[in-house]
Amino acid sequence: MRQATSVIFFCLIMAVAGLAQAHRTSVYAYVEGGWIKGEGYMPGGGKVSNQPVQLLDAGGKVLAETKTAQDGSFSLPVPNGQPPFQLVLNAGAGHRATFDLKPADFGVPEKPAAAQKPAPAAKQAPMAGVSAPELCVLVQQAVEKSLAPMRAQLAEMTARSEKASLKDIIGGLGWIAGLLGLAAYLKARKMAKGAR
Repeated sequence: MRQATSVIFFCLIMAVAGLAQAHRTSVYAYVEGGWIKGEGYMPGGGKVSNQPVQLLDAGGKVLAETKTAQDGSFSLPVPNGQPPFQLVLNAGAGHRATFDLKPADFGVPEKPAAAQKPAPAAKQAPMAGVSAPELCVLVQQAVEKSLAPMRAQLAEMTARSEKASLKDIIGGLGWIAGLLGLAAYLKARKMAKGAR
């Protein structure tokens, strides 16, 4: 009987340890064509589906909200306002992941240092039918379109590479030991009441 109980407890511990790892969440996003596109995922590539995603400004004000799709993906329109922004994925039970979107992600140049003098503008030959700002927009759109698949692949590789750390495993085992200790205490208390 004791061996059967030990085997059952061992199997329970192993099952709960696997669940503890599955609860860590991550979120990744990129800007493409006026939209912020991203994905919520768990270690091993599991998707975070039907969970709220918020876009916050630097002051913590909510600018936009959505939910992840079944495949973990989401998209939000680029808001009015100045980056940086922060995406927050709330995956329930207190699990929260964040991703920072910097000005460079939106094509906004970084501010030059005060000590640096801007380089003098070179004279450019006029282009037939396309102004310089229009050309910049066209080039940015072409680069975004070309980089989107690579960004998605990078996010997928990151999701696959995240493994449970030693800290996560020890934390999960601590929870298990604590719950088993509580069960043993309650059982001993029940047995003590029965002996009286």
